[in-house]
Amino acid sequence: MRIAILADIHGNLPALEAVLADLEKQAPDAVYLGGDQINRCPWNNEVLDLLHDLRWPAILGNHEIILRRLNTSENRPPYTDRQLFPTLWWTMEQLSDANLRSLQTLPDDLAITLPDTPPIRLIHGRPNNPYLGLFEQSSDAELLEQTASVKEETIACGHTHQPMVRCIESAERTVRIYNGGSVGLPYNGDPRAQYLLLDLEESRQRAVKQWMPTLRRIDYDHSVVEEAFHTSGMYDAIGPLAELHLRTVLTGHPWTSDFGYWIRSQSAEMKADLGTAIECYLQKYGPGHWAFVAG
Repeated sequence: MRIAILADIHGNLPALEAVLADLEKQAPDAVYLGGDQINRCPWNNEVLDLLHDLRWPAILGNHEIILRRLNTSENRPPYTDRQLFPTLWWTMEQLSDANLRSLQTLPDDLAITLPDTPPIRLIHGRPNNPYLGLFEQSSDAELLEQTASVKEETIACGHTHQPMVRCIESAERTVRIYNGGSVGLPYNGDPRAQYLLLDLEESRQRAVKQWMPTLRRIDYDHSVVEEAFHTSGMYDAIGPLAELHLRTVLTGHPWTSDFGYWIRSQSAEMKADLGTAIECYLQKYGPGHWAFVAG
């Protein structure tokens, strides 16, 4: 038995298509989607249309949750500020009515229960909180506490855009946490499309079946993404922030999210001028010295 888990596609169709081509070779028995299928790249409708045709089970990511609340009474600050979050609002306005409705049907998480296999809990970030992630830098005790509400031994997750394989054994429980990284916007310094394969194997030590992870990384033509940022109208609509999105795609570094973390603590004047804010941010932060420290 082999399954694949794709997370954090973020509207990057060429990356998704590269993964689909690799899946034909890997031949999984089932494929699941770990959230954040949209936003930050230009092909949001195309990605959702393709995934709809494939009919793979999917869960919500934090981007889907926010997007489906825009222009409704459920929207809350800071996402009411179109100037501070132009990408979210542009994406929402580009989505078809059918795709907007599809976001309303996705569950928060999913129990993957296949015949004669250990169950897997598919989540986007942390249990009951898709806005926070499970990080490799965290201690065993921290990860055990953060996943305490999950009854399944195996957890597949996304959100951090960084691959992760952790097995933690304590007196109380064993937990295996697997993150395949991001299909469309990796944050580990490798711009290739990344996803997770899980193969069912017999454990020699425990004489039971368990899921064994393989982290896949697939090359694709990034120049197509750069061109689409302009031809789609995304670059003109979003402005300087589009530069950070594109830089993230091309380098595999977390420029967009790190800037988003940094801007939260800046003055109202700085938030009102994203062009100046991005210039200030780039003067101080980058690989090896980010504003956000995981853990």
